Amino acid sequence: MKKKQKLDRSVDVDDDDKAEVDSSSLAEEEKRRYKSIAKIAIGYGINPSVENSAISDLIHTFSPNVTLETSKLVSAVMEIYEQGKEKVKELLRDSQGKLTLSYEWIVHGDDYGIDEDNMELLHEDFIVVSAYFVDARFKMNKWILAYHPRSSMRVKDVYVDPFKDVIAEYGIESKVSTLLVPNYSDLGVKAFDDFRKWIEESGKTQINPNAFLVYCCSDIFRLMVDDMYKEIGFSLMHCVRMLVGCGTMAPKNWNVTLRHLQKAVDMEAKNVFEEDEDYDVYEKPDEEEWIQIKIFCKLASCIYTVAKELFDGEYQTSNVYFHLLAELKNMLNEEMKSWDEEYVLDKEKEVLERFDKYWNDMFLVLATASVLDPRFKMKYLEFYCSKNEGSKAETVLDYLRSLYSSYAASDVGPRQEHGDGAVYRHPDWIKNILEEEEEEEKRERAKEKEKEKEEKKPDAYDDFVLFQEYLKFEGSSASRELCEGELEAYLKEPVLEWKKDFQALAWWKEESQKYPILSRVARDILSIPVTRGTSHRAYVVDKRGCPDFIVSLEAKLVNAMMCSESWPRR
Repeated sequence: MKKKQKLDRSVDVDDDDKAEVDSSSLAEEEKRRYKSIAKIAIGYGINPSVENSAISDLIHTFSPNVTLETSKLVSAVMEIYEQGKEKVKELLRDSQGKLTLSYEWIVHGDDYGIDEDNMELLHEDFIVVSAYFVDARFKMNKWILAYHPRSSMRVKDVYVDPFKDVIAEYGIESKVSTLLVPNYSDLGVKAFDDFRKWIEESGKTQINPNAFLVYCCSDIFRLMVDDMYKEIGFSLMHCVRMLVGCGTMAPKNWNVTLRHLQKAVDMEAKNVFEEDEDYDVYEKPDEEEWIQIKIFCKLASCIYTVAKELFDGEYQTSNVYFHLLAELKNMLNEEMKSWDEEYVLDKEKEVLERFDKYWNDMFLVLATASVLDPRFKMKYLEFYCSKNEGSKAETVLDYLRSLYSSYAASDVGPRQEHGDGAVYRHPDWIKNILEEEEEEEKRERAKEKEKEKEEKKPDAYDDFVLFQEYLKFEGSSASRELCEGELEAYLKEPVLEWKKDFQALAWWKEESQKYPILSRVARDILSIPVTRGTSHRAYVVDKRGCPDFIVSLEAKLVNAMMCSESWPRR
């Protein structure tokens, strides 16, 4: 009897263990399920804290008996964020390249549709800090490191403090070499000098004190257009709107405004408004107002011609900005010569003064990037300076030599090592991403070959007067006599034949064995973004808008979802 009782107790214990294992398995399965759903919420921008969301409907469709608990879904989102953050910290810390941190003020406008039944407007604007960098495969990356409601930010210096907070949080004191800020912000010399001192003391980064402060190029274009747009005024715009039926009173994108006004100018040139009796009931601009509209279209068209080359499509590397902005400067100057009216000259002078300030502030970083474009090297800079800027070419070359020397002195090699001398190897999750990128690169090369077979399309470069002059200059100029070394050897070799779709980063990747140190310099300089927006976002007339779903989220959840969505897929 005693033996049987002992056996029975043994069976009872086994049953308990099995029940415990089953319970644990169910818990793990539930956790895995919520994590998968959380990834969907992050990827598609769905509020995980709303009971009756699109995710809830989807789950109910396939599993009517399953109830989705929003608290567990939110926890899963936060867990993904924390895990991803640690991986991002590791990757940024161990990467060899330098970072650009950008500051952006994102607002929630009145034109965004919020479902008041399901969403509560908790936030109206956000501070976003993003990191731009080129990875070991010479691929451009942009990751959001902070996305906070503005009210949650401590405001000692609204521009500097968010940068400091992110740098300290991610431990990237030695990685940051450039700040990209809104052009209307005017960070200020003292604030930036204080930041330089702080980051140099914190990270002892090899590039400082040569850190760049970069102002957003799309902002300067917007401000130049806005200077002209103000002269037209609301009533005149209303008059044009009625004539051409351009819809909204104040378009959100300045290129849209230009298109509507140019349509009106073209119709006026054909006497459509005078000859078509349908327009008799409408008020029309007088002669002076037509001049104002034509001036706007002429100047804004110059800006738009260059903007299309810079902003339509993906982020351009910084090497293309110098010659295109030089072209814009030339176009605006030429436009001034074609008008005699004092009003026109005053307006163009105002626009040029704004542009010239930006050009002078940005000259060094843009010119340095241009030199690191093997289609130009020192040739375009020498050509431009021979016409406009005197001895600035030598100043840029001296800076590049100094920068190259700092990289060479740090003995940055092609391998990545920890302090103990062990070679760092990417973890599996990064290797998978790199392999996917390799396949994507092969597909892109195949597309490029197909594209080359297509018939040549109209090219704005054919009409760029300054650039066509440069091509003649480059063909007749002699090579510079320079002593040997990576930088000198690179500059001494002939420039590459002009090809508009040239990819500078891809070229430096292929030449990295030949120029192991200079390719690192090029990688960091070319990765500096000169604008915060591309495509239609580059033409927005004011601060950029945020996604609808984040305005009703708690601050920590906003940050978790927006950062996680921008990070590498795991």
